[in-house]
Amino acid sequence: MDNNKFRRCKLALAVCVVTGSASVQSANEERSIEGGRLEETVVTASRTEQRIFDSSASLSVINEEDLARSTAPSLAELMRDLPGVQVTDSGQPGLGRVRIRGEESRRTAILINSQEVTDHYEVGTPLTLHPAMIERIEVIRGSGAVLYGSRALSGVVNFMTRKGGTEPVQVTLSGGYDSATEGYDNFASVYGNLNGFEYRVAWSKSDHEERSTPAGEMENTAFDNESLYLYAGRAFGDHRFEYTYEDFESSSDVFVEEEVKHTYPLTDFYLETPKRDRDKHGLFYTWDADGTWLKSLSANAYHQESDRHFYTYSELVWYQRDINNYSDLETDGALLQLDLQPLAGHSLIAGLQYLNDEVDQTRHVDTLSWTPTIAQTGVEIISDKANIETWAWFAQDQWDISESLSLTAGLRQYFVEGELDDTNRESLTPGNLDDDDELIGALGLVWSLNDSIRLRANYSEGYVYPSLAQLATGAYAGSSFVNPDPELEPETSDNFELGMRLQNGGFMLDATVFYTESDDYIHHLPCEPEDGCPGRRDRYYTNIGESKAHGVELYMAYASSWANLEPYTSLTWTKRRLDYAEFSTWDSGIPDFSGRAGLRWQGTIMSVPNLWSDIYLRGESSSQLSEPGTVRDVLEDKDDWVTVNLETGIDFGSRQQYQFALNLFNMTDKEYIASTENLYGPERSVAVKLTLNW
Repeated sequence: MDNNKFRRCKLALAVCVVTGSASVQSANEERSIEGGRLEETVVTASRTEQRIFDSSASLSVINEEDLARSTAPSLAELMRDLPGVQVTDSGQPGLGRVRIRGEESRRTAILINSQEVTDHYEVGTPLTLHPAMIERIEVIRGSGAVLYGSRALSGVVNFMTRKGGTEPVQVTLSGGYDSATEGYDNFASVYGNLNGFEYRVAWSKSDHEERSTPAGEMENTAFDNESLYLYAGRAFGDHRFEYTYEDFESSSDVFVEEEVKHTYPLTDFYLETPKRDRDKHGLFYTWDADGTWLKSLSANAYHQESDRHFYTYSELVWYQRDINNYSDLETDGALLQLDLQPLAGHSLIAGLQYLNDEVDQTRHVDTLSWTPTIAQTGVEIISDKANIETWAWFAQDQWDISESLSLTAGLRQYFVEGELDDTNRESLTPGNLDDDDELIGALGLVWSLNDSIRLRANYSEGYVYPSLAQLATGAYAGSSFVNPDPELEPETSDNFELGMRLQNGGFMLDATVFYTESDDYIHHLPCEPEDGCPGRRDRYYTNIGESKAHGVELYMAYASSWANLEPYTSLTWTKRRLDYAEFSTWDSGIPDFSGRAGLRWQGTIMSVPNLWSDIYLRGESSSQLSEPGTVRDVLEDKDDWVTVNLETGIDFGSRQQYQFALNLFNMTDKEYIASTENLYGPERSVAVKLTLNW
């Protein structure tokens, strides 16, 4: 760390310590969590409004206040401390994904305003949306496949974007700085309500340099993005129409470990994602019918394009090669949903959903060889085009059996068809892929023991139809090709949960015990001569195995009236076993223990109101990852770690319309790598954000 950066950190630390130590002298302002997180209303769990307290699903919410106080430059960072949730970066800073209950991120459904963002690459769906555009995040842990379709095997993350305002013209400006990357985040928005017409125009830009860590500055970790968001909405009596537009443009380097770059036969290796863009138009309609049977009708449709450019440079002892992969994914989706009340005590939703993904990709391979017997000098252009079309109907009924007992039951029927439309590879043949129809279900039970305690049980089936890369086009792992298999079986799971929610005065507890069995995992293995692969270093996709996982997720907090202090903890214990044909292991890359524990405070110091601070520990136990078909017995071996962090800030102005947040991360300058990430955690660093509202 250079001297200037060190001085900035010392100054920030002094401010934080003064604020934290002064907190114990605050006025005795009684603070309660009644009406707190468990009382929040969510829509993702049942596609209708419902309190977290009354839901049978495992839920987490990041609300508007959390977002306003966060300095996180990406959406994945916002969810890092939720029970059962982990962040994965695939070496790509700024393009983090999330994993739920140890499952790969490609088995988590990512939604924006309940519309799915799809992706057909192995590393899962990147979160291509700026945090400042978001008003709220709702997370389901455990399968949400009945209501949200394929890829919701491990859970659902639903990002709710900001809408209009309450006055004709309102303005928000914010700016942030992160010393670990010398990065800047800027946001501006104009929004309002003109005689019932709601609107918003928002813009953001982030620019971050290479990450500084206790192990030194990491090469190829810079990233930047820019986004634009539009919203328009208007109600006409009982009918409401809304339109959203999202444009996200990003560029990111890709970190590669030194030992990989120079492992024989490699002498140099470089990766970059110059383009990872997304463009989306969404339409929404709601009719508040409030009839005897029909309570409401809603429909939405969207068109989305995701453009990707991935660049690889590899230098081997025999040749050097430039590879440029270009792909365009077009997605069209639509949904019709009816909210019904056919009988007293029953709330029924029924819907029809359509989704079509079409991938058009081109791969340019430019080879310069000094050993013609190994590789030929020249340019090769490979093109593929494929699509998957999915229709599904779903229904879910919530039955209030008695005043203290409610039962939720749901079904979803899938109809999936795929096609490889065109390819110039000799090893692939255009034509229809193996189609599928599948019926899955879910069942939940909530028992209101009293006004303060809810006991719940939940069973849900998960379902993931293979991606276009796995079924039709194949994928590249470095210079080797992973051959597709049109006969792949869908991945499935059975999920069991028992939970308790308790809310009494200032004490809150949300605990879940879960067990999951997942079958027909899709993985890739090295080709053997009998497999008939066209390349001698090729791999192939296959249904290879299953997993069994169990664990405990816990969130607990106590809002004390003494000094306005609130101790809290968010903890996860997970054990996950991977079973393959001739290989079984508990080393799944997931730590046994992970979480966050801290002490929050909010109040007044020396007549200065609306101050807040939060000092907390964040950490994990050690983890290992083993997989079949690899040279090393253990692919990854990561140590346990704990960091000390502090957040503080103030809401000020006549209406508390201005906010200042200051976060000090990794105060002990701990060197670590999180279990599901490739990048070292940042060094002792400061992040600040100032937000102004008019």
